[in-house]
Formats: sequence, structure tokens, C-alpha cells
Amino acid sequence: METKMDFLDILASTLHDMKNSLGILFNTLEESIEQCREKECSSYGGFFTLQYETKRLNHSMIRLLSLYKKEKSQFAINVDYYPVDEIVDDIVIQNKPLLSSKGIEIETDCPEGLFWTFDRGLVSGVLENVLNNSFRYTKDRVRISADKEGEYLFLRIEDNGRGYPECMLVDDKEELSYKKTIDFDTGSTGLGLYFSMLVAKSHTNENREGHISILNGGALGGGAFTIYIP
Repeated sequence: METKMDFLDILASTLHDMKNSLGILFNTLEESIEQCREKECSSYGGFFTLQYETKRLNHSMIRLLSLYKKEKSQFAINVDYYPVDEIVDDIVIQNKPLLSSKGIEIETDCPEGLFWTFDRGLVSGVLENVLNNSFRYTKDRVRISADKEGEYLFLRIEDNGRGYPECMLVDDKEELSYKKTIDFDTGSTGLGLYFSMLVAKSHTNENREGHISILNGGALGGGAFTIYIP
């Protein structure tokens, strides 16, 4: 008897395998970077470029798999109570070597003792994606900040680049459509921003729902991305 195969299921399974392979590749690159630094080889900068592109691919696959789960009504969040400054510190530790390789300074502003309930993996994934874009578009500075604003936790990433295109700007609770995130000038699909909106909206508390803000200006004069968690 012939079994009907769902193309989306096949695609999701393939993406999962590819994501695992990219994880192995990324770890191998980290080891190579350390060995290359010790030997002071000329390929040191090139390894960081490979690492950056590998992270971009990995993030894209994670987003696609998450959207697949949403399509299949399998998208769920796993919330717990976390120290926010620990999340920010982890993001910095993971990305500082890559940012430093391009001469980008990273600064943080997060009060100690701030705890909040959210899905650590999803929210960290959103911040990783935005920071990865900042690596590409900032001049030489990135700022990560977090604090309470009313009944919401906000996590914000700003840079001193040229800012977001006008078509991508979203002010607070304004709805972000996938088509709005596409930028034909840069070739961006906007999938990362759309995924960020889905992650934000999946966090609810009583009658409040998470949302994102995409503006220009802020503390560093460039792009300013903020995710709000109720």
C-alpha cells in the first residue's frame, strides 16, 4: 500500500538534520579559531566570517522549524522564572568574540535582581537573531538593555548603523505582517522579524500580549529593536 508523504514533514525532518550538522560545523569552527589564534595564522579573520554565516543559517533553520510547528499547531512555549541579567550576560559571552573580530564594541544595561517569566530558548533566539543582524549593519557599537516598563519586561538591542528601512518600522503594538518585513533593496526576507513577533505574541499574561517595536534612533542613533514580554 502506498503511503502518502507530507512534503512539509519531509522538509522539517531535513531541516532538523541540517541544523544538527551545522551545530557540529559551528563547534569545529570554534576549535579551529582557538587553534588558529595560538598559531597566529592568516586565516583567523576568515574563520569568523564562516562562523557568522553558519550562525545565520542555523538561526534560519530554527525559525523555519518553529513556523512549521505553528502551522501544525505544535508550537508551544516553555516558560519559567529567570534572572534577566543572566540571559543578557550569556548573549554577550556567546557573541563577543564574533563582534570583536570586526571591532564592534558591545555594552549592556540591565539591573541586577530583575526576574521574569518567559521561554528562555525562544527569547534568546530572538536576541541572537537581532544581534547577528547588528554584526552586519552596525558601524562599531551595539547596546543590549533590559528593564521593566509598566507591566512588561523589555529587552532592547540598539546599534549605531544606518537603521531599519522605513517599511520595517513598527511602533509598539502595531501588527507586523510578513510582507512588511521583506526588503528588496537588501535582499532580506524579514523572516527573523516575523518570527520575533510570533515569539512575543506567544507570551501572554492575563489580558496582555507580548509585542515588538522596531524603530530608528534610540541611544546609539541607529536601529532599535525591542521585544516586550508581559
